[in-house]
Amino acid sequence: MYSREHAEKWLPGFIWATDLYRNADDKTDRSIARTLLRKLVAKYSDRPPKMASKNALALAVAQGKNLFEMRWAHRNRCGKVNGKPALMWEHTTPNSVLCDKLLECKSEEEMLKELMEYSGVCWITRAEDDALNAAGYLSKRPGGWKECYKNVGIEVIMVKEESP
Repeated sequence: MYSREHAEKWLPGFIWATDLYRNADDKTDRSIARTLLRKLVAKYSDRPPKMASKNALALAVAQGKNLFEMRWAHRNRCGKVNGKPALMWEHTTPNSVLCDKLLECKSEEEMLKELMEYSGVCWITRAEDDALNAAGYLSKRPGGWKECYKNVGIEVIMVKEESP
């Protein structure tokens, strides 16, 4: 879901973070390095997403907003539910799963492939996020994210990209 150009730009940071984890002297350093890797994944994917749920899109349209131009920092633009953002910036594949895959890579090319194939984020509603969590999909996506979304009734709309 990400371009090779984007993945290559971020690759040095991921190499550094995975090496830091692999070469850690103790559990504390390894834990800190893992946290750093997760934060790096979060920033890697902090760009306008290419996916949004049908319900999130309807909410945004009603507010006059374009979800495909918004990033995590804009999550409050479509209102709040019980004091919390009505929209959720949802990592379709949990960050920890990408971290595990990156740590298993044996080469830079394998790492680039994982970064390019990472599914990224999707705008969903708070209720849809609650449904994912209630179904046990907080940090695991058995069968993949598409299957889990389908199981809880989340219909995903992809951004229409203009052809060159």
